[in-house]
Amino acid sequence: MITNNLLACITALTSAGTLLAADSSLAETQYLSFQVQTGLPGYASQFHPEPGHFSLTKAQLEEFVHSVVKAIGMTGDARHKLAFAVGPLCFDMPDDETRQFIRDSFAVAQENDLAVALHLDDSMGWGARKDLISNPDNIETADWQQIPNTGRRMDWSRTPTKFAPQMCFNSPAIQAAVKERAALIGAVVKKETDALVAAGKAHLFAGLIAGWETMIGRDFETDHPLGYRALSHRAFSESNPPKVPDLERIEVVHEFIELWASSLHAAGIDHEKIFCHIAFTPQGLDHNETAPTTSHFSPPEVAFGSSYRPGFSTYPEGNAFKEIHVSLAAHGSPGWISAEGANVSPTGMPSGLTMETYLGRMFNHGAVITNVFAWGIGGEAMRGHFFRRAAEDPEPLAAYAKFLRGEPLVESGPTGFSPEVLQAKMQRIQQELPTWLQSSEQQSQVMPMMTRIKTLMKDKQWQEVDKAADEILLLISPSKDK
Repeated sequence: MITNNLLACITALTSAGTLLAADSSLAETQYLSFQVQTGLPGYASQFHPEPGHFSLTKAQLEEFVHSVVKAIGMTGDARHKLAFAVGPLCFDMPDDETRQFIRDSFAVAQENDLAVALHLDDSMGWGARKDLISNPDNIETADWQQIPNTGRRMDWSRTPTKFAPQMCFNSPAIQAAVKERAALIGAVVKKETDALVAAGKAHLFAGLIAGWETMIGRDFETDHPLGYRALSHRAFSESNPPKVPDLERIEVVHEFIELWASSLHAAGIDHEKIFCHIAFTPQGLDHNETAPTTSHFSPPEVAFGSSYRPGFSTYPEGNAFKEIHVSLAAHGSPGWISAEGANVSPTGMPSGLTMETYLGRMFNHGAVITNVFAWGIGGEAMRGHFFRRAAEDPEPLAAYAKFLRGEPLVESGPTGFSPEVLQAKMQRIQQELPTWLQSSEQQSQVMPMMTRIKTLMKDKQWQEVDKAADEILLLISPSKDK
């Protein structure tokens, strides 16, 4: 007969086992990663590649890793691990160079007790692939006339950056090239990860980020959205247009992400280690377009697929984190990554958050990797750049060390300036100003104030923008702002 005491012990053990099983997801390593950029034209890199190369040397990778470890003072453990991400690994990077770069990256990781993540550029750096870019069928168009675009527009700075033409994601030749490229990368990664497993260091592979803000972009010359070539491959035309063209282009993006991920998995990479990288949240205060166009046909739903886990750019603008968290919850709260981010807006707008809070908004909400951009970019000439300060100042260094020690990250509200509050003020002005202008005789007073706001925004003087917005709101709706 089982005694009451023995029954109690069995019940306790059974309960403990159930709790452990239910909590098994917590055994997954969380990675604090820092991106080291290769020499793809248009990207700010930490180093200049050797002439004729896109990749960095092993010595350059070691220099980057040593600078990060020296500043933070630790590499963490198998649960909270320091990592570095290498990329963009693009189509333009020759096959042999790609293989050697991956091997060097794994060697640096193992020799320095850091994890490594590989960050693939899935569609931007392909201008050197003359076999692909010479075929008009592989290049996107901005209308049904099917005239190939001559360059893709990226608004990464005050002056738009011109990249190679937007590729057509569903052309047969592009899809064949993706499979070939994924097989090459996957074979090398499989061999290196097998060696880590054999050495008992499987946690030193953080994962493979299959994409670089995957999207169907805009034409550089006209700023018109692209994707009509892809629509033609889906049997649509000017005489037979799709009912909802935006939804069709969204599906093209989703299928392209799945193609990369499934092809990498076919080469031997675990689904759980493959992540996408999209950017659906707004960057800056001006978002007047419809949602699919603003996200370049890459809304949050394309981040969820059968062959990969979700990954996002995580710049702290507007309701970015809230939108990401809501999207994750709607899909069962899977493990996810910040594939790219910094605790500052690309516009230079401060986040108002501590780095501990910034990290907490990811790691406390199921993030597997947080990949910080801008460490060391531009060398000494850019040491004072706002991106560098956001990544390398004493406050973020302390937050990194706290995470790597396994201590809880405490999330707090904005201190001082808040982008969320400023965005709400600007939206109020946009909503209330037209009505006020129709009924007020003080138009001559408010127009110089609006002009001043535009100048301040252009100069990235965000605290002054905030003050100017307060002045306008006090004028146009004084009863609400007393």
